[in-house]
Amino acid sequence: MLGYYYLNISIACKLQTNIIIYPNLATKNMHDPFHSAPLFMEQTDSTNRQLWRMLDEGQHFEEGFAIWAGFQTAGKGLGNTAWHGEANKNLSLSLLLKPHFLPPGKQFTLNKCIALAIHKTLNELCTGHTFTIKWPNDIYFDDKKIAGTLIENRILGHLFETCIVGVGININQTVFPADIPNPGSLKMITGKNLDLNICLQALLENIHQHYELLINGQEDFINQSYLVNLLGYRQQLSFRKGETIFRAMIVGVNEYGKLILKNDHGRINEYGMKEVVFLQEDQA
Repeated sequence: MLGYYYLNISIACKLQTNIIIYPNLATKNMHDPFHSAPLFMEQTDSTNRQLWRMLDEGQHFEEGFAIWAGFQTAGKGLGNTAWHGEANKNLSLSLLLKPHFLPPGKQFTLNKCIALAIHKTLNELCTGHTFTIKWPNDIYFDDKKIAGTLIENRILGHLFETCIVGVGININQTVFPADIPNPGSLKMITGKNLDLNICLQALLENIHQHYELLINGQEDFINQSYLVNLLGYRQQLSFRKGETIFRAMIVGVNEYGKLILKNDHGRINEYGMKEVVFLQEDQA
């Protein structure tokens, strides 16, 4: 089991359960970049910001280095959203990757990898419960958001230089700010407190496993696994684009992460992040 060390710095639509059989990589080129102990910080503004600062200050870390925090004063979500969490009740971490082998045009495949790793982790921690991936990379249980991802990249020319994967998972928190629309947590699902160290270990192991799939060229497997576990895939749902509400079926996600929808008239359109919004049935 991984250990960790402390650094005290204070800086101001359900789917049917699917069984996925993972490829056997025993004879492939396996490497282990996830051998360093995660760095624990009692508090920081954002684990992503903190890791970027450390890199910009000239600190060198091997691929797979991770920091996690008991509390974030300004956690970051996708776009301009914030990530809220009570101290020492959730997982907030950032992981350093150096996917030089991956063309920048395929960076959404890495997003799929991370989403699948989190999805697998939650299914393992909450046996008997089914989670789904909500496009592009949130993890849901029923209509409750349990986890989110923020992946930030630095690209030099045609190569990835650095990738920081930020992950937030609601573990033991049961009370959330009123302005958060649909939060959930593992404790709200299971009724039990979970050990954050065990959750962290499981998450890092699954990220490692899925990252190895990407390294070993298992893109088709990653893409199909993502679709199989995608909330609303091949189902008629309601969406809103601007002031317009329409019905459509999710038929795929393209290589750049755009959602592919087929409307009632058979027309297919692609939408980027924030262009369309899923609607709950009582909102449609």
